[in-house]
Amino acid sequence: MTTPATPAVPVPGQRRADVSLTFARVLRSEWIKAVTLRSTWIMLASIVVLTAGFGVVAALTASGATDGSGPGFGGEGRDPLSIVFTGTHPALLLVGVAGALVGAREYASGLIRSTLAAVPARLPVLAAKILVFSALTGVVVLASTLVVFFAGMAVLGDAGATTVGWSDDGVARAVLGTAAYLTGLGITGVALGVLLRSIGGSIAALIGGVVFLPTLATMVLPESWDGVLKFLPSNAANSFTTFTPDASGAFLDATTGAVVFTTWVLAAVIGAAVSLRTRDA
Repeated sequence: MTTPATPAVPVPGQRRADVSLTFARVLRSEWIKAVTLRSTWIMLASIVVLTAGFGVVAALTASGATDGSGPGFGGEGRDPLSIVFTGTHPALLLVGVAGALVGAREYASGLIRSTLAAVPARLPVLAAKILVFSALTGVVVLASTLVVFFAGMAVLGDAGATTVGWSDDGVARAVLGTAAYLTGLGITGVALGVLLRSIGGSIAALIGGVVFLPTLATMVLPESWDGVLKFLPSNAANSFTTFTPDASGAFLDATTGAVVFTTWVLAAVIGAAVSLRTRDA
């Protein structure tokens, strides 16, 4: 005959351990995962080097400050903001790839099963991944773009080259918009990683479909498609990451472009959320 289990009797003065699952704890778990990986810090350092380092070098070269010979490569005919933001182009690819790794890495290792077993609701996991990635990457990207803007303009100004100031029309929007574009593309990478559950597939979809496809389509499709192509993600982002007026009408206005790009990011996140809730790990 089995003896019934005796219920545990609480000891006076002893606190009961709180094991309830909260979003704060899910967020803390994702934060620990991120900051304890060496690759996270390598990625963040690489963003700084690419964005700020390449930008200052481009300003030195374009102004001829490296050899005193006058305007260097690309110095003529380029607006100063595009010169100092030369490094944002490779940084854009790095941020996107980093986001895809954050989203798909646990699927590749099988760790996602343990994560979702601990958080059955699932959606808090996606939200925590996006928030942690945005906090780490967004701060570094914003700091790097601000540093390279002021440092690059100082270099160009010392060499007597054309510069723009923070208070000039459209400059602040372009600088902050560039930081928002990089961060938004990284969030898209996280969402695609969760949606496609493949590191290689999500990187290919992000870099090929989001970054390069709009440029390629603009080159090969007839002008009758321009009204559609301007709504593609990277083309929409061009409207708020440059400060020079668009006389050709090839891009949306800055506000509309920001709304369209944000819509693309949200669409990727919603797709990832639906996939996470409806598909087995």
